Amino acid sequence: MKTAKTLLVLMVTLSIIVFAAGCSRNSQRVPAEDDRHSLKIYTTFYPIYDFTKKIVGDDVQVENLIPAGVEPHDFELSPKQAAKIYDGDIFIFLGESMEPWAKKMAQDLDKKGVTVIEAGKGLIENDDPHIWLDPVLAGKMAKNIYKGLVYVDEDHEPDYNKNITALTRKLDELDKSLSQIASGSMRKDIVTSHGFLGYVARRYGFNQMAITGLSPQEEPSTKKMAELIKFCTDKDIKYIFTEPGENSKLTETLARDTGAKILELNPLGTLRTDEIKAGEDYFSIMEKNLEALKTALGHKQ
Repeated sequence: MKTAKTLLVLMVTLSIIVFAAGCSRNSQRVPAEDDRHSLKIYTTFYPIYDFTKKIVGDDVQVENLIPAGVEPHDFELSPKQAAKIYDGDIFIFLGESMEPWAKKMAQDLDKKGVTVIEAGKGLIENDDPHIWLDPVLAGKMAKNIYKGLVYVDEDHEPDYNKNITALTRKLDELDKSLSQIASGSMRKDIVTSHGFLGYVARRYGFNQMAITGLSPQEEPSTKKMAELIKFCTDKDIKYIFTEPGENSKLTETLARDTGAKILELNPLGTLRTDEIKAGEDYFSIMEKNLEALKTALGHKQ
């Protein structure tokens, strides 16, 4: 009988512990001053990761779910990665047009006590996710991340505010550089491997023609290719933008048929391992993109 009573007490105690843990997990977690290092943040792809890391600094754990070099449009979340997200404190994604799987998870994550930040909320138009390439929209995207971080970790708002201010300043400088390129270029027409420069083109007065649509996986029709050849010929296009590491026969065919050269422009959906090891980041890659744009648009130095 005594053994049975002891066993019963142990079972009840265990139930209380499990229940308390569940209640704690379902509440918004605000790290104490000495608990900041244990804050776990998961991001979906590179621009989100880079902006988040720049805002929180090196003391906070930020893990990017999409591996280096993997095209975000192709990514599929594994069960192991999903479990990680549920065990984290903050999950940051762009929006349904970029990560439909993340949007589906958002409501359930919130119920489980994981703070979800939709960085592109209210910014994405016509299902085009590439807002991070437009420095003005990238600044708004970074501020959405900042607001979510402060909501969870208000004790470190001064640090986050200082960092978001520095980040916004650099994005403002990038905006000015693009405006100068636009105003000082002889050409306004650009041809890209897929439609990732839509926001940039609209803001700075460029005319983008893309071989494929918003996703690199889309295939143009024979009619579309004929239209592209005519466009390149009529506009005297000198360069066609391709993405780093891309092996596109369509781009090569268009360049060959029109006499244009191929030039790399990085859509920054991901960074390769060698780029990360070399210390590249959003801004260093965007500086290279600016030089490529200058070349293609015939910028007057």
